[in-house]
Amino acid sequence: MQQEIAQFDFLKVFIEKTLDEAGFENLSEETRAAYVPQFIAEAERRLGLALIPKLDESAVKELESLLKRENFSPEDLQQFWLNNVTNFQATVEQTLLDFKGELKDIVSTL
Repeated sequence: MQQEIAQFDFLKVFIEKTLDEAGFENLSEETRAAYVPQFIAEAERRLGLALIPKLDESAVKELESLLKRENFSPEDLQQFWLNNVTNFQATVEQTLLDFKGELKDIVSTL
């Protein structure tokens, strides 16, 4: 549960900042509460699509094992990605940057 909260917080901050940059800093809390979780889920999906294909078979098994552990930490997960994905940080940054541009386009239609 702790790892879900940490991931959620990181992406929530990213989404909130992007909304503010797009000129939606005055959105009501109700409107943000309706949209932010959907945008977070999409960011998570895109990160998965960008990172998972970069894993070899042994890394996939290691990830499965890690995720089955009851008490893995966000640091454990980050270390796994750093150990198993070449250019992990750059991949995450580029994926989120691409999504940020699309997100700004999406919110401009709201």
